[in-house]
Amino acid sequence: VRSPPFQFSHKIIEGDTIYPQMLTHRGYAIATACLAVALGSASAFTSGSAPAAFINPASTLVGSKAREQCNGVGSCLSMSTIEEAATASAGVQALEKYVESRGGDRVIRKVLIANNGMAATKSILSMRQWAYMELGDERAIQFVAMATAEDLRANAEFIRLADSFVEVPAGKNSNNYANVDVITKIAQEQGCDAVWPGWGHASENPNLPETLTEMGIKFIGPTAPVMSVLGDKIGANILAQTAKVPSIPWSGSFGGKDDGPLEAELTAEGTIPEDVFEMATCRSVEEAIEAAKKIGYDNGIMIKASEGGGGKGIRFVASEDELKNAYIQVQNEVIGSPIFLMQLCKNARHLEVQIVGDQHGNAVALNGRDCSTQRRFQKIFEEGPPIIAKPDTFKKMEKAAQRLTQSIGYIGAGTVEYLYNADTDDFFFLELNPRLQVEHPVTEGITGVNLPATQLQVAMGIPLYNIPEIRKLYGKEMYGTDAIDFLEEEYKPIESHVIAARITAENPDEGFKPTSGSIERIKFQSTSNVWGYFSVGANGGIHEFADSQFGHLFAKGPTREHARKALILALKEIEVRGEIRTTVEYLVQLLETEAFIDNTIDTSWLDGLIKEKSVVVETPPHLVVTSAAVFKAFEHVRTATEAVKESLQKGQVSTSGIPGINSFDLEIAFEDTKYPFHVERIASDVYRFTINDSVIDARVTETAEGALLATFGGVTHRILGMEEPLGLRLVLDGVTILMPTIFDPSELRTDVTGKVVRYLQDNGADVNAGEPYVEVEAMKMIMPIKASESGKITHNLSPGSVISAGDLLASLELKDPSKVKKIVNFDGVLDVETVEIESDAKTDITNILAGFNGDAEAAAVAILEGVSSVEDAADIVAETLDEFVRVESLFMDSILDDAVRELTKANAENLDVVISENQAHQQLTLRKNLVLAMLRQVATFGDRFGSTVIPENLQASLESLTNMKEKAYGELALAADEVLRQANVAPFSSRLDDLRNMLKDSSADLVALSKSMTLSAGVDLLTSLFSDEDASVRSAAAEVYIRRVYRAHRIESISVEETNGRLTCTWSFNFADIEVSQSVDRFGMLTIVPSYDTLKEDLSSILDDFAEKTGESSSTNGPINVLHLASTSGFDGGVDALQSAVVGEERKLNMLGIRQVSTLITVPEKDPEYYTFMQCDGYSEDKLRRNMRPTFPYMLELARLAENFGLNRIPAIGRNVQVYVGTEKMTKPRRGGPPQVVFVRGVSHSPGLISEKGAYRSLVAGLDELERAQSNSEVNLQSSSRIFLHSLFELENTTPEEVSARFKEVIGKLKSQLATRLLKLRVDEIETKIRISTAGEDGKPMVQSIRLVASSMEGEWLKPSAYIEKPDPVNGVTREYCTIDEESQMCFLGSYGTSNIIQTKRSIARRVGSTYAYDFLGLMEVGLIGEWNEHIADLGDNTNVEIPSNLFVSEELYEDEDGKLVKGSRQIGTNNIGMVAWHVTMKTPEYPEGREVVFIANDVTVQSGSFGVEEDELYYKASVYAREKKLPRVYIACNAGARIGLVDELKPKLQIKFNDEANPTKGFEYLFLSDEDYKDLPEGTVLAHKVPEGWALDDVIGTNHGIGVENLQGSGKIAGETSRAYDEIFTLSYVTGRSVGIGAYLVRLGQRVIQMKQGPIILTGFSALNKLLGSEVYNSQDQLGGPQIMYPNGVTHETVEDDQEGVAAMLKWLSFVPRSVGALPASRAASDPITRPVEWRPTPTPYDPRLMLGGTSDMGGFFDKGSWKEYLSGWGKSVITGRGRLGGIPMGAIAVETRLVDKVVPADPADQNSREAVLPQAGQVLFPDSSYKTAQAIRDFNKEGLPIMIFANWRGFSGGSRDMAGGKLQICGMIVG
Repeated sequence: VRSPPFQFSHKIIEGDTIYPQMLTHRGYAIATACLAVALGSASAFTSGSAPAAFINPASTLVGSKAREQCNGVGSCLSMSTIEEAATASAGVQALEKYVESRGGDRVIRKVLIANNGMAATKSILSMRQWAYMELGDERAIQFVAMATAEDLRANAEFIRLADSFVEVPAGKNSNNYANVDVITKIAQEQGCDAVWPGWGHASENPNLPETLTEMGIKFIGPTAPVMSVLGDKIGANILAQTAKVPSIPWSGSFGGKDDGPLEAELTAEGTIPEDVFEMATCRSVEEAIEAAKKIGYDNGIMIKASEGGGGKGIRFVASEDELKNAYIQVQNEVIGSPIFLMQLCKNARHLEVQIVGDQHGNAVALNGRDCSTQRRFQKIFEEGPPIIAKPDTFKKMEKAAQRLTQSIGYIGAGTVEYLYNADTDDFFFLELNPRLQVEHPVTEGITGVNLPATQLQVAMGIPLYNIPEIRKLYGKEMYGTDAIDFLEEEYKPIESHVIAARITAENPDEGFKPTSGSIERIKFQSTSNVWGYFSVGANGGIHEFADSQFGHLFAKGPTREHARKALILALKEIEVRGEIRTTVEYLVQLLETEAFIDNTIDTSWLDGLIKEKSVVVETPPHLVVTSAAVFKAFEHVRTATEAVKESLQKGQVSTSGIPGINSFDLEIAFEDTKYPFHVERIASDVYRFTINDSVIDARVTETAEGALLATFGGVTHRILGMEEPLGLRLVLDGVTILMPTIFDPSELRTDVTGKVVRYLQDNGADVNAGEPYVEVEAMKMIMPIKASESGKITHNLSPGSVISAGDLLASLELKDPSKVKKIVNFDGVLDVETVEIESDAKTDITNILAGFNGDAEAAAVAILEGVSSVEDAADIVAETLDEFVRVESLFMDSILDDAVRELTKANAENLDVVISENQAHQQLTLRKNLVLAMLRQVATFGDRFGSTVIPENLQASLESLTNMKEKAYGELALAADEVLRQANVAPFSSRLDDLRNMLKDSSADLVALSKSMTLSAGVDLLTSLFSDEDASVRSAAAEVYIRRVYRAHRIESISVEETNGRLTCTWSFNFADIEVSQSVDRFGMLTIVPSYDTLKEDLSSILDDFAEKTGESSSTNGPINVLHLASTSGFDGGVDALQSAVVGEERKLNMLGIRQVSTLITVPEKDPEYYTFMQCDGYSEDKLRRNMRPTFPYMLELARLAENFGLNRIPAIGRNVQVYVGTEKMTKPRRGGPPQVVFVRGVSHSPGLISEKGAYRSLVAGLDELERAQSNSEVNLQSSSRIFLHSLFELENTTPEEVSARFKEVIGKLKSQLATRLLKLRVDEIETKIRISTAGEDGKPMVQSIRLVASSMEGEWLKPSAYIEKPDPVNGVTREYCTIDEESQMCFLGSYGTSNIIQTKRSIARRVGSTYAYDFLGLMEVGLIGEWNEHIADLGDNTNVEIPSNLFVSEELYEDEDGKLVKGSRQIGTNNIGMVAWHVTMKTPEYPEGREVVFIANDVTVQSGSFGVEEDELYYKASVYAREKKLPRVYIACNAGARIGLVDELKPKLQIKFNDEANPTKGFEYLFLSDEDYKDLPEGTVLAHKVPEGWALDDVIGTNHGIGVENLQGSGKIAGETSRAYDEIFTLSYVTGRSVGIGAYLVRLGQRVIQMKQGPIILTGFSALNKLLGSEVYNSQDQLGGPQIMYPNGVTHETVEDDQEGVAAMLKWLSFVPRSVGALPASRAASDPITRPVEWRPTPTPYDPRLMLGGTSDMGGFFDKGSWKEYLSGWGKSVITGRGRLGGIPMGAIAVETRLVDKVVPADPADQNSREAVLPQAGQVLFPDSSYKTAQAIRDFNKEGLPIMIFANWRGFSGGSRDMAGGKLQICGMIVG
């Protein structure tokens, strides 16, 4: 029996769990057999006399014989299911035989169920069960259901249970289930033998049985006359009084014999005589008042409609005034019904007797029910037996009911209802219901009688005493036929108790107001003693015409208390999800009240509780609030995720919605308090809620049925929620809470997104409800918003404010303040325990990598705790790094939109992947912190595991990090590189041993060693040998150290000795680049001490030693000497202690002329620490020199830098290199902050620095340092860069002039070779200090310092120059720099200057992603060199072609004072308009003698490159100049569109008249000028009117021409000129940075466009569009006009990465173009011979025609090798266009794509319904886009004067309706034209 689940259709029997809804299909027979066995063992309803509806023990067997075998025996579970099946098959009896054998006279095979909902469901279930159990055939009786459209939509259960259904008219029940004509017609048409009416609807309408009887169809119920009498409450009371059944005083208690109770005998028609009936009826209010006076108001009076029921047509009144109103209400509720009055029986119980009568005159009482728990006379609980009544008294009630039914010949099931007073033991007749009642299963549960089946058998004429279940109840042999005298004989004692609860769609919080709506799911778990059934299934509903009850639960137990507890447990487990409200949790509270437990209730008990609200479901408010926040947060995440996925499905690529998935604000309103939460998801299933000082973490999971299991505060809660129009309905742990939306009528909010246009009333004015108070602009429409209440308005925003739905527009001071509900914001601490959600370290790492917030440092530490091997640790770190790189590789080197698009295509079936990858990428900073934390842990591997060797897998992961070159990953790349470099360094001990051995070698040349290149990495290592055991090693280490550190100086003498127990090195020295005769001798001393702990005491003695060594002459030239102190052990005192010791000896130090004190602290197995204390700073520490060898600041010339820059040192790669971020020192604040310069400064000991290879190597090393520095977060994207290298190697046998010449030659080549990196890294200066070995005037050897500089500081890009340095003999600082190779030598003195105007302009240009306009000239020269190098390389080694001199010459075109365009030159940066132009002559491989080109460029550094009148004029004149000379014209576009200017002199004078001075956010009334300022302005500057404060501005005119709409005239002028230029000459545009508005039109009108990837071509900026649209639709300009837009649409011909590549692309295009209009294309020599055959041939199958044009590496194509260049490749892909050379002659070419290609039409982010469209285009077909492209190419080639070669392979034009509608014919006409 308890075997694994049996599956039947959609429902399951599992263990003890039964779902009755499973009995819905034709597998019913098998299902029922299994059901019988399962219930027979598991259900409490199987003990004793069980109801057939619940399946009694006999139900486990099949057929009458089986029943006989089990009768009185108990359980027959010993029989197997196989035996049962066999018995069933053998014992099935035909229905006719059963009816005949039981004494019936009518066979009913087909029944119409004239009802719906609970009634229809229960009847079919019960009768089907009886049919199978008695007859062995569940289909012995067929059921026809009636179904309305509402029932069908609601997925009503009874429709599925029936064999067939007939759809009936929808709407109220008078259209269907209560419509006799409809019912009888269907019964007749469907051939039904009988109609089962159920309860409600037409069940008590006598017309139904009367009509059916006339049709020969059996009505399963009483006859029409009896129903007419009993169905009427007035007639029933009269009959009861006639049968001597006690009645309560009522309007029929008077008027009979002796003015006693009315009595009557039924007429021949079976009705109450009319006159008697009317005497008990109150036909008017007046009659009711009269009857009430007779009854009396002492106990109250009930006004009842005779035909009412179910709580309808009944009212309680306590006075005559109440009666007048209530009478009319009852009259309207049950229209046409007679009305009577009855005294209220106080403290009464409502008890019922279930009776059944047959056509043979028998009437049986099947015990009864207690239905006293009622509200508004509607039953809530029913229970049986009614133990509140004394057994003898209840027997009297049963017998009275039997007498009543027998006396009137009642047939069928009915209920006699009594009012019972437990205190007096009196009972009174209430009414007789001539139908089955909804609570009848209670009776079934205690008697074992299947009531619907009993009704059916009675209808078939079977006597009651022949019905087996009734016989069993009376202890008779079940299948006997002996008669039973039901009035005399007693049934067996009832030994169980059943309590039933009605499940209704009602809202207990609103006085049990009925609700309707959909039901998603009903979860109910049957148990061994609780069963239930429901009238709707999953995805069903309760419609507005249905009864509110949709379920009924029944609990059974041996006692009332057992049944009560079982019912409570069942109710706590039931779950109903959907739009409706239920009473479930309220029922639990009622069942647990003391009154119900003690059974002391009465019929008014529940109404009293409801009125007093004494029974409420208490839930802690903060628990409710937190649970609501959990639900809303979960729904927000779900909704936001689905919105993003929907967007992605449409081809949208915006990811702006993703951050809002994990971080958002929400507000919970509860009990007049707002709770504003901030929510962060810290894992996919963990939410962090923050409110004030409360932080609550909740782990939330969704169950299969949609409930949320939320764990917070240490407890798991089950949460269900549904947003309703009035608020949130929350089901928390089974308790329903309605959280209404708080509405404050004093707040006027917008329900649209847009911007405020104007308020329609003045501030403080009155506004009426329903009157517009503001106009807003939304989606380009002006719409008014109306006030919801009346009052005085206060504006909250100013016109022009951008608004979102829900924003507060204005506040009202209400006319009726009583409407204001005070809502307060919660400002306390939530009463929810803070319990941390447990999580392991690996999960934390995974979550952070996925983009969820977390403590990266703690996670990195935790995951490696307890790891015992370096391999395991490496695996953990490598896995983390690899996941980081995997995600970022999806986005690197691509535009975000493209990356998202590719991700979407790759994961079309699982868009959650796209969201998760973007989510992780968007949290780059957090994930970087995790990676950095991991790398810091790697640095501890040596200490943890005793090995610094990095396993291969981790090394590979680190290398992948170092290869991430974008700025965003810079810090990671630096950190990973540092880890790798440290790992590659030889172990400290081995390096130290090698150095020790070198020093121990007696033959070692210490001077040579100090100059050795190999010592660079070992200089600091020498300090670790200062304490070596070998005295010779200590001595040698000290000497080599000093010689190396002072290599830039001339050491005259040096000695090392032990002095006072301290190793001391003393030396005298001077500057090497000062003649010996002029040199000033200096003295230095290095003293090595064991520790600095006693430095304060030892320093005086050390200085005495210093004085002894130097004598009295040491200070004659001021402070020039140096003192070095070295400690061979660590020092914990810190730099402050050192400084204190040094400053303490300041007097002595000054006396000894000591310029600096340098301290050194050795650190085991690491570089030493250095601290320097300068005399000029009072011997306080110079932090700039910290951890720097003593002479480094001198060699790197840091003092020069520090004069004008604040310096911040950042990590560098090389040991002899330092990198500083310099911030200009400024006296005044500057917009955007002070300019920044990155200084790379290094010292080199290598020879060959001025050779090409050596210079290349050194410059590349400097660029590498810069590349690394650019990755540092402190370096901004606009910073300038300068490289300085001090070469300590002394050149011999050369002169300054030779070095200068060599430098200029080398720097030119380096500019060409490294141009891309130099531009990318923004290198503005390269500086090298070279030392030449020479002799002074005194003939003695000396060093001459030469400074070689390539600088862009004066405008020309990296212009080379050379200087001889003349240093100061005393301090060694260069006093002046004198030029070399100049006609007249000039000398000057200067530190590193701050940014001049040119540097400032460069910074501005870089800020917009472009290059300063004048720097393009240098780029062009470099590009030309590259072209020549490529050309010469192509010609091979045998060529004698060389790069010509004077390669590039430019003359600027500008307007003179008369406005004429002239050629000339002027200082760079002096232009005052944002447009520049040049006439350029350049020598190209096609034109080695030179060709001329006109270049026009926006200068973005002047008013953002905007177009004003002056800019338009220069552009126009330069373009005309090019046309007149028939020269190619190139336009370099970087601009901000047409200018709308400002009158700058007016801005500081403006004053504002605010609406509210105390609250400026409320807007302003006007701008005004004071009288004085207004009079000071030139006349006509402004138009204004007088106001009290001065002059309010109406218009601003200004006095300068070119700041207003006049600019638009110029825009039209230059647009027309550009169009004409395209027609007459070659035009080409290059877009860099951005091109906006008129700038975008110009590049399009010029037709040929090269676009930098970071150079959008737009008409309107994305932020402006977002404001217009009212939401963040676009997140970059690229979405509007980036290459991903302009390249596929044919505007852009070619895209490039940067400006250097852009210049190369311009030169490449120009190489195909003749020097002037009309000239023949120039031939270019090529290595590819013209006699070469075309080797690549087209194939019969589709092929790539590009291979035919350009060839492959091993097969030559049509054009010269390497000359083919495709243009417009992103557009019109079914045609290929481009340019190439044939025998050196440039040609245009058009070829046909033979393969299938896709045309992608992107989705528009501004239109949520927009979708990306991918349109396949067949090969060899001209579509509209490829036709346009073909026409464009033909036109371009023609205007360029190029021959054209068309490789025609078309099948024809596309001519479908879409293409024709798309302008196919017009476009094709362009080709023909």
